[in-house]
Amino acid sequence: MTYLICTIDFGSNSNKYLIAIYKNKTLKILKKDSIVHKIKKNKDIEEYEKKLEILIKNLKTEIETIKKMHKIRKIFSSSVGTEFYRLESTIRDKIIEINQKYLKNIDTNFRVISQEEESKLSSKGIDFFFKEYIAIDLGGASTEITIKTNNIYKKFLYKFGCLSEENNYNFINNFINFHKQNIKNAELILIGGSFIATLLSIKKIKSTKFFYTLQIQEMERFLKLIINKNEEEISAIYPFLKDREESVKKALDFIIHLLNSIGIKKTRISLLTLLEGLAIDLLELNKIELNKIIKGRKRE
Repeated sequence: MTYLICTIDFGSNSNKYLIAIYKNKTLKILKKDSIVHKIKKNKDIEEYEKKLEILIKNLKTEIETIKKMHKIRKIFSSSVGTEFYRLESTIRDKIIEINQKYLKNIDTNFRVISQEEESKLSSKGIDFFFKEYIAIDLGGASTEITIKTNNIYKKFLYKFGCLSEENNYNFINNFINFHKQNIKNAELILIGGSFIATLLSIKKIKSTKFFYTLQIQEMERFLKLIINKNEEEISAIYPFLKDREESVKKALDFIIHLLNSIGIKKTRISLLTLLEGLAIDLLELNKIELNKIIKGRKRE
């Protein structure tokens, strides 16, 4: 039995999708893509719709191509909205209408999830590889920290993201104090587009791994390289930061402060995100057994 899995993450800063196939109890990730729209910040509905139309068109093409290549028994799909969609506003309602309009082209429903659920879904991929960890998921407008050890399961949820104007990080002190008092050994893992873009800008990623290590000093040096450069200069030197030139500065400034505060010298960057969590969730909801997650190629 071969199933096609499609998941979409509608965020405050970007929209992302994943396409995978499930076969022989294995989830093979074939394609991930995204657009940066910054709808929370720039409120440009027309530009947002143009970018979404292209994204969904590309996604539909990918789905049709994979269907021709594989004997797909069934398609499972899911799309969710995060922090931008939790706060009622006229622009949010309009964006939801636009999302639903284009999602009809791929027969996918849209739902808004809470921070609690976002934390749970983003950690599903991590759970598959680590028994004990601290996962920090930094998005455009929210941050979810999930701690899982042998005797602790706790979440810290914040209304702060890489698009936030906040420069005072005192709100994170409750997590810092809890960590100092309760956590000794737990793998620290960063989730989010800003961290992946930073990783790709610092190191060449060619293997099939899902997790890569970065020293905090590497992040500090990289932030110093870009902090005083404008958007054009940054994107010219670091193409992976295109459309994230300013938001990645905020993300790095925040995470460097947090990691230094708890005395962490290195961290893992996860290429598994909410998208993979949604895919795992779809399989679980349909009571489909999953033993392995791997990277694949679309044309195999």
